[in-house]
Amino acid sequence: MTEHDLSRTALHAQHIAAGATMGEEGGWAIPLSYRGALEEALEVRRRSGVFDVSHLGRIRIRGDGALDLLERVCTGDVGHQEDDTTLHTLLCNDRGGILDECFLIRLANFWVLTCNAVNRQKLLEHLAGQKIDDVRIDDQTMMVSQLAVAGPAAEGILDAVLPIRLGGLKDHAAKMGSLMIANYIAARSGYSGEWSLEVMVPGMFIAKAWRFITLKAGQNAIRPAGMAARDVLRIEAGLCRYGHEINETIDPITAGLERYVDFGHDFLGAEAIRKIQQKGPVQKRVGLTFEEPPAGSPSPPSIPVSGEVVCKTDGAEIGTITSSTFSPQQDNVIAMAYVASDLAESGAEVLAGEHPARIVDLPFYRRT
Repeated sequence: MTEHDLSRTALHAQHIAAGATMGEEGGWAIPLSYRGALEEALEVRRRSGVFDVSHLGRIRIRGDGALDLLERVCTGDVGHQEDDTTLHTLLCNDRGGILDECFLIRLANFWVLTCNAVNRQKLLEHLAGQKIDDVRIDDQTMMVSQLAVAGPAAEGILDAVLPIRLGGLKDHAAKMGSLMIANYIAARSGYSGEWSLEVMVPGMFIAKAWRFITLKAGQNAIRPAGMAARDVLRIEAGLCRYGHEINETIDPITAGLERYVDFGHDFLGAEAIRKIQQKGPVQKRVGLTFEEPPAGSPSPPSIPVSGEVVCKTDGAEIGTITSSTFSPQQDNVIAMAYVASDLAESGAEVLAGEHPARIVDLPFYRRT
């Protein structure tokens, strides 16, 4: 796929003008970084940052049969989800493998399912394939843009610069409204481990909002951050990424995502997942921290790559790395991996490729 074949967000020109290094995700051209991923990640941890996440899928679901459909495909307790809330949920196949990790926003008259860009078309076909009557499934992705504002100072900044109060939304809350002539949906969902707010607005209005937030808000301006920084933040927070920690062969129990599974309702994959829960998973998702280089070493610590084998110190293979990065918050290399459940003891010394490492509990970072 060439650069010209990629879909572009409504802010593509703004990212280029700001000097962003561009990359590809799920068929979209996305900003990877503006000033460097580590600098941007640290700025989000210390103050705030704004991400263009318009490449994510946004699927609107309406009609009298919408609840039946969502209860069938979602692992979360959709039946008890209240209006104006978000629900972190998984969609699974009948074998219990994860089709995607999503956020479901319930509003008064419809739901919005946000999903990973790479899985949007697959989920649209999956939803339509359930053959439930009186359901309208609308792909809003190309018409609606989405920003994520995150960081410890983000709530106060938004309250200072916006004529409406969005910063006061509690965790898992959502709100639909109108500012001037632009309708918006704001939701507390998060992907960084920090306070965060995601806002959806029609694409025709997003450039003005972006310019105000990043340039025109004076001392309250929030600098943009790219997807590379977002990935650093999510690894620090011990969060999964589709194609790394989760895919259609990984179940929620193995992935450590059982908190998003409600067995009180019948959903696709429930029986298979329940059997894995009862038997216990063969592998477990863990964190790895690496030995720091000797003091005064001229070389930065090397970062293992996804797919690299994890071994016991005697060389016996026990698992595989799924994600890794240098963590500015930890000031060291960190990674996530799947290892054999009976060998996943916190504190155990292992080798990740040729790198000495230690198994630790997730997450590496937790907001206080």
